[in-house]
Amino acid sequence: MQKKMFTKFTTLIQHAVDSFAPNLSLQEEFIHHWKAVTSYFVDNKGERGHVEQTQIPGHLDQMMRILYEEEGLSLESGTTGPCLEYVLQHKLMETLYTLGRTDHPPGMKQIILSFFTKMLSRIKHPLLPHINVHRAVQRLVKTCGEVRAAPTEKEEIEFLCTVCAKIKTDPYLVNFFIEAPGKSQDKGRPSLPLMVSSQPTATNNLEFCLVDALISLMSSPDARISVKACEGLMLCVSLPEESAAKCIVADTKFCGHLTERLCQLYEDLPTVISPADIDSVDAKWGLDVFTEREDHQSFIGKRTLISFLSWLDYCDQLISIANPLVACALSTSIHVELLKGKMQPLILQTCETGAIMATCYLTRCLKTVCSQPLLTEFTHFILGNESEPEKPSESVHKMRRTLIERCNHISEEVCLSTMKLFDMLLQKEDAHIFQNLFLRNLLGRCYMKPQASSNQSQDGSGSTETQDASVPTESKDGSGPTGSQDGSGPTGTQDGSTETPAADEEDGGMDAASSHVKDADSCKEEQDEENKERTAPDSQRKGDSHDKAAVESLPTPKDSAYVRPEVHKVVNSFLTMLPEEAKSSYQTADSGYDMYLRDATRQFSCVEHGSKSWGWPVKPVRMEQYKMDVFYEGDFLHMLLTRLSKLLKQTYTINLVLTSVIARVALVPHPNLHEFLLDPFLPANNSVPTLTSVLKKVAGEIQVYLKTEPHFSDKLVVARKQLLGVMDTMHSVRSSLVKSDSIGFDDQSQLEAIIVIEEFCKELSAIAFVKHHAAVTRT
Repeated sequence: MQKKMFTKFTTLIQHAVDSFAPNLSLQEEFIHHWKAVTSYFVDNKGERGHVEQTQIPGHLDQMMRILYEEEGLSLESGTTGPCLEYVLQHKLMETLYTLGRTDHPPGMKQIILSFFTKMLSRIKHPLLPHINVHRAVQRLVKTCGEVRAAPTEKEEIEFLCTVCAKIKTDPYLVNFFIEAPGKSQDKGRPSLPLMVSSQPTATNNLEFCLVDALISLMSSPDARISVKACEGLMLCVSLPEESAAKCIVADTKFCGHLTERLCQLYEDLPTVISPADIDSVDAKWGLDVFTEREDHQSFIGKRTLISFLSWLDYCDQLISIANPLVACALSTSIHVELLKGKMQPLILQTCETGAIMATCYLTRCLKTVCSQPLLTEFTHFILGNESEPEKPSESVHKMRRTLIERCNHISEEVCLSTMKLFDMLLQKEDAHIFQNLFLRNLLGRCYMKPQASSNQSQDGSGSTETQDASVPTESKDGSGPTGSQDGSGPTGTQDGSTETPAADEEDGGMDAASSHVKDADSCKEEQDEENKERTAPDSQRKGDSHDKAAVESLPTPKDSAYVRPEVHKVVNSFLTMLPEEAKSSYQTADSGYDMYLRDATRQFSCVEHGSKSWGWPVKPVRMEQYKMDVFYEGDFLHMLLTRLSKLLKQTYTINLVLTSVIARVALVPHPNLHEFLLDPFLPANNSVPTLTSVLKKVAGEIQVYLKTEPHFSDKLVVARKQLLGVMDTMHSVRSSLVKSDSIGFDDQSQLEAIIVIEEFCKELSAIAFVKHHAAVTRT
C-alpha cells in the first residue's frame, strides 16, 4: 500500500513539473519519456527496489498515450507518424524486451508484457510485419510459460492471446513464429523466422514458440489462466496455413499433451458409479463450475467425471474448428491412446461390473463428441471399417461382435448398457454407422422374392404396385393372423380417397392423420413434374458414396418408397396389429397418437437433414456387389428382431430400450431399409424375418395368452395405470381389484410387454405416415 501511495505521489510531482515545461511536440515528448526510462538504468544500476517504486510505469504509459493520440490525429490510414517511426527505427521494442527479460528492477517483465499487449491491441497500424517488432515479440513469447505458477502468468496469457488474435486476423503472420532452432545459436545471430516463401528445412525440425508457450500455460493451477491458454491454442490450430499445421503436428507436444491429459483423467474415473449418474452429468468445457446445488446432489467421483468430460468436450470443440491436418492427427491420437489403449481392455474384460462401467463411459463420451473427425474415430473403434455384406457369425471386428452379442446377454445390466450405446450411436450423423450396421446387407435387395424383385425393377415402381398381390403371400408363413389386414384395412382408390379405418375408435389422432394423407395424395400429381426436375438431378449429383454403375436410375418422388398411395393401409396395418382385447389405451384416455406424430416429425426432420449429403437414393436399389446367395439381415438387425420376438419374456426396461432402438432405425431415410422394416406387404422370401412377421408372431402369442387368462382386460388396464403413476404401489393395485384372490400379478411383465407393443405399433405407424408426408410435400 505504501509503495502504491509513493508511486502516485511521485507521478503527481512529475505531472506538475511537466506542466511548467514549455509546450513540446508529440515526438519530443515521446523521446523525453523514452530517455527517462533508459536513464534510470544508467543512473540506478545498484537499485533493488520494485519497479512500482520508479517512474518507469508512468513513462511507458505516457509513451503509449502519445502513440495512440498520434494515430488518432493521422489523416491517412496506413501511414506511420514520427513517434511510431521512432519506435521502429530505433528498435525500442527489442530494447524493451531486453529490459523485461532481465526482470530488473523486479516486476519489470510484467510492465513490459503489458506495454507489448497495449501496443499490439490499441495501435491499428500493422506492427508485426516489421522485423524490429515481430523479432522482439517472438523473443518475448519464448519467455512465457517458463516458470510454473509465475507471478507474471496473468500478463503472459493476455500478451499471448493478443498475439494469437493478431495472427488469426492475418494468418500469414504465423510464419514469423515458426523457426529452425539451430539458427539462433549460429554466431550469436537471432533466429530467423520461416517465411511464407521459404523452403522447409532438410531436417524438418522446427519450433513453434507460440504453441509451446500456450501448452505450458494450459497446466497452470489458475483455472482462468488455463482456460485462456486453451482459447489461444484454438486460435492457433484453426489457422489455414499448412506450414503452421504441419509444425503443430510434427514439432510440438500438442497432440501428445492433450491426449495424455485425457487418458490421465480417464484413469482417475471411479470404477463403481451408477449409470444413471453418468448419464445425468452435464459437462461443458469452460463451464466447469461446481455449484452448491450440485454439491448437495453430488456423488463420489462427480468432480473427476466432470473434469474428464469437460476436457473431452474441449478436444472435440478444438477438432471441429482446427485445420484438417491438426484435426486428423489429434483424432487419431485419441483413437490410439484413449480408445484402444485405455477403453478397449476395460470394455472387453470378462468382469461384468467393469464391462458395464466402461460401456457406460463410452456411451457418455459418444454423447459428447460432435466433430466429424473424432466421431469417425469413435465409429471405427466401435464398429470397424467393414462395409461389405456380412455373413452369420463372421464379424471381423472383435469390438462390434462382442457388443452385439452382449445385447443378448443373460445379465440385464450388461444388455441395457450395450443397447443404450447402440441407441446413442444411431443418433450420430455418420453414414458409416448405418452402412456398417444394416445397409450393407440390404443394398442387394436379396430379402425379396426374385420374381417380385425383377418385376418391380422392370416397372420402376418400387414395391407399391405389388402390395395387393403380396397380402396372401405374407400370410403363408403362419406367423400370425392376417385377416385384420385383409378385412379390417380400409379400401383405397387411385385418388387417395379412403374409408373410415377400423382403428379410428382407438384414438382421435388418426382422423388428423387420415386427413393429411388425403391432402398429400391429392396434391401429389401436381408436384410430380416439379419434383422430377428437382429431385433426380440432386440424387445423381450426390450419389458418389455408392458405385454409380451398379445403382439403378434414380426415380422421382412418385416412385419413392416413401410416396405410397396406400399409406393409410400401412398405418392401419400397424394400428390393427394387436387384437382389440389386447389394447388398453382407449380405456385410460391415453391414446397418445398425436404425440407420436409430433415426435416422429421432429426426429425424422433431424435425421433427414443430416443424411442429405450422403447421396442415398430415393427408391430401393439392387446393387450387384451387395448380392448374397442366401440373404442374411446382418448381426445387428438379427439381434433386434430376435429380441423383439421374445418381447413377452423380457422386462419392461429392456423392452423400452429395444423398441426405442428399432424406432430409431426405422426413422433412417434409406428406401431399402424403409421397405424392409415398414412395408407390411413386402413380398419377402419365406425364410426372411421382417419386422411385420415378428410383430405378427408376438400378436399371435398375445392372442393365445389373453384367451387363457381370466380378468385379462381388468389387469391390463390396472397395469397401464400403474405405469402412468396413477397407482403407485402393488398394494394399491391389489386393493383396487374386486377379486384380489383370483387376479394375481405374477404375469406383470407380460402385461407391461403387451402395453409396450401397443405403443410401439402406434409409433411405427406414425413414423410410416411422417415419412410419406415428408416425401409428397418435399420441394
